[in-house]
Amino acid sequence: MEDLRQQVGSNMMDGGIDELRQGVGNMMVGGVVPVPNHANNVHRRSKTRVTMHALMSEALPLDEAARLEMKALPNKTPVSVLQELLSRRGTTPKYELVQIEGAIHEPTFRYRVTVADVVAMGTGRSKKEAKHAAAKAVLDKLIGVNTENAEAPIPNSIPDENFPLSSQNIQEIQSGYGEEKVVNNPIGSLQEMCMSRHWPPPKYSMEGEEGLPHERQFTIVCSILKYRQVGQGKSKKLAKRQAAHKMWQSLQDTNSNRTQGVDEDENTCLNDGDVNLVQFLQEIASEQQFEVTYVDIEEKSISGKCQCLVQLSTLPVAVCYGSGMTSKDAQAAAAQNALEYLKIMTKK
Repeated sequence: MEDLRQQVGSNMMDGGIDELRQGVGNMMVGGVVPVPNHANNVHRRSKTRVTMHALMSEALPLDEAARLEMKALPNKTPVSVLQELLSRRGTTPKYELVQIEGAIHEPTFRYRVTVADVVAMGTGRSKKEAKHAAAKAVLDKLIGVNTENAEAPIPNSIPDENFPLSSQNIQEIQSGYGEEKVVNNPIGSLQEMCMSRHWPPPKYSMEGEEGLPHERQFTIVCSILKYRQVGQGKSKKLAKRQAAHKMWQSLQDTNSNRTQGVDEDENTCLNDGDVNLVQFLQEIASEQQFEVTYVDIEEKSISGKCQCLVQLSTLPVAVCYGSGMTSKDAQAAAAQNALEYLKIMTKK
C-alpha cells in the first residue's frame, strides 16, 4: 500500500496532476460530461418488442390475435390493423365494392370484406370510409363484439345535413309503424326511387293537425300514382319524413312482386298527359342541384319533326336528344330521354 502511495505521489510531483486536470478538462468540454450513447440499445429493445409482438400475434388464434392487435395498435386505422394482422399469417383481406347508392352528388358506398370464413359489410360517403367501416366490422366479429350495427357508416358520416336524425326524432318517426329501419333521408330516397321508375315525383299534402299548442300532432299524406301513405309527427317536417319513409318502405316491399297493373303504370306514366316531363326533370335538377339547358335545332329531321337537345350539368355532362311534331313535344321527348339516362346512371 505504501509503495502505491509513493508511486502516485511521485507521479503528481512530476506534473502528473496537470495531466490529470487536462484529461478532466477534455472530458468536460462545454461543461457536459459525456455519457454512454444508449440510443442504439433503445432501438434494439424497441425492435425486440415489435418482434415479440409479431411472434405472439402469429402464435395466437386469429380471434385472440385480432384482440391483441387492436390493443397494441390503437393509433392505426382499421384497414391497417387488419392488414398487419393477416400479413403475418401470409394472407390478405379481400375487399369488394358491392353497391353504390344515393344521389349522384352524394353517393353512399358499400364494401364487403372477407377474412377466411368471416364476412362483414361497411358503408360510407367515400370508398375509403366504407373500407374502414368494413374492416372495423370484421375485426369486431373476430373479437366477438356485437356487430348488429356493423354496416353503419363510421363517425365522419352525417345522416342528413338539412335535418339530422337524433334518437328522439328516430323514435318519433318510427312510432306507429314498428321498428323498421329508417333511411337517412327518406324524402330524397323516395324522390330517387320515383326517378328510377319513371314515376312522377311524390306529392305531399297537409291532412290536418290536432292537440294543444305545445303538443301538436301533424298529419301529412304522401301520394304517388295510386299509392297513398300517411305520416304523423310533432312537426310538419317529421310527419313528412314519416310519410316518405312509409311510402318508400311499401314500394320496396312490393318491388319484387308488382302486379301487371303497376307495371303498366310504370311504363306509361311518363306518356300520361298529366305528367309534365320538362317540369319533372326540372324538379329533379333542383333536388339534385344540377342545371338543365334546352337547345332547339333549327333544321327538322328527315321525317319532318322538330328536334331538340337537352344538356345536364351533371358529372359527367350529359346531352340527350328528342324530336316531336312541335318544339314543345321535342323538348318533352328530350326530357324523357334525359330521365332515362339518369335512371341508368343511378341504377343500383
